[in-house]
Amino acid sequence: MIKEVSKDDLKQALDLVNQVFSEFVAIDYSEQGIKFFKDYLKIKYDEVSSDIETGHKKLWGYYQDDEIVGVIATREVSHISLMFVNKHYHRKGIARQLFENVLAELRDNADVTQITVNSSPYAVSAYERLGFTITNEQQEKDGIIYIPMVCAL
Repeated sequence: MIKEVSKDDLKQALDLVNQVFSEFVAIDYSEQGIKFFKDYLKIKYDEVSSDIETGHKKLWGYYQDDEIVGVIATREVSHISLMFVNKHYHRKGIARQLFENVLAELRDNADVTQITVNSSPYAVSAYERLGFTITNEQQEKDGIIYIPMVCAL
């Protein structure tokens, strides 16, 4: 089941992000990038409730019983800022269901014609399967390596 992550479940959601990041994404990052991402998660834990209240960010979880096994977050309405799925649930359609949940919300907004993401090298093929295309070469900022991608709605 997909639902917006409550403040009570926020730690569980961000712990999942940290775990999946450490297992699959961090390998491509420098120590600076790893530290930057982990610091970002700590800051987000403190900020995210107000970001969610203002609509600046939205965070959904895919719940298997009471456990969050996947998350997706958006910022500025149409940019995916996080999408992570527990390794035991990879290639089971969870990322697609999370993404389609975001698309369903965006379809009501006539001003939004595309959705963007700055993908980690690890996740590029997953985003391509969701309909994203690469818009620019690999980039790096604060040690974070990413590939800009877009999906037309």
